[in-house]
Amino acid sequence: MKVVDNQLGAVARPASVRFVTTLPKTRSGKVLRRAIQAVCEGRDAGDLTTMEDPAALMQIKDLVTG
Repeated sequence: MKVVDNQLGAVARPASVRFVTTLPKTRSGKVLRRAIQAVCEGRDAGDLTTMEDPAALMQIKDLVTG
């Protein structure tokens, strides 16, 4: 968070930072940003048929929900 403060300013500092071992990606390697955002906001992630590893999104969901 210090790096964000120094380089971008305090206004860009996130409330918290959580680390995961892998990000949810499609089979072609694109990160599923909308699914990550939906899980963090408590919404339905929608169609995830192209996801390569569903466990990656579950790891994020477990971190967010506690």
